[in-house]
Amino acid sequence: MQKNLVALPGHVTITTTEPDMLTFDNSPLVKRAKMPCGHVISQESMTDYCLSILGQRKHVFPCPNLGCKTEWPFFVVAHVANLTPQQRQEFETLIQDNETSKDPRNQRCPTCRTWCRRHDLNENCVECSVCTAKQGGRRFLYCCDCLREWKASIAGGRTCGNGGCGGTDSRRLEILASCPEKTILRRLAPVIRGCPKCGTLLEYKDACTQMCCTGCQHYFCFYCLKGANTKAELKCNPYNATCIIAPRQATLSSTSP
Repeated sequence: MQKNLVALPGHVTITTTEPDMLTFDNSPLVKRAKMPCGHVISQESMTDYCLSILGQRKHVFPCPNLGCKTEWPFFVVAHVANLTPQQRQEFETLIQDNETSKDPRNQRCPTCRTWCRRHDLNENCVECSVCTAKQGGRRFLYCCDCLREWKASIAGGRTCGNGGCGGTDSRRLEILASCPEKTILRRLAPVIRGCPKCGTLLEYKDACTQMCCTGCQHYFCFYCLKGANTKAELKCNPYNATCIIAPRQATLSSTSP
């Protein structure tokens, strides 16, 4: 059931004369929203756009108009889109998870996916209280670098005792070292990069080379890895960058989520 599309003072105005930027529909019988950046989208198009974002397990809403660098706040997007309560809850959960993941002390348990917290960034050993309770009180410890159960006799430090884990995130470093290269917008580069800020691995799929990290929302160029706090602050051209292509990463940030 479609909801009535109304203005949101200071953020969204309603038009029936300007076309939808995605479908180009300009029917005078259809209300369309003029977003904060000035681009116009219908309720149906916004809903479809939201569902595509949700399907990718993302929660950032850049204006889909080519060349526009504006990010729409979720409350504005939710006002325009016709989301079910369940879909809205999924977005809100993703947003909350992102806020939690920004703190490098937080890490999801590899077994039950509960957020756990380490109190010292120099310690890789983390206890999941949920899994500990499920095991009848036997402590469930895991390594926040390799995400395997803690094997070392001492519950602490950086070395977990698992083969191949030296406390330096060897699993992700191996992926970075062995991932293939491919032609990305006419330039050859590794297909996977680690976020320069938090270490989250991101694979290039398509579109421009300006990336937004799914772990910490840091923006960076997929070629040179230079970053910024917002997309607008990135200096590299998103479709025709001439910056130097950074080599494969041999280290990741110590604030890996």
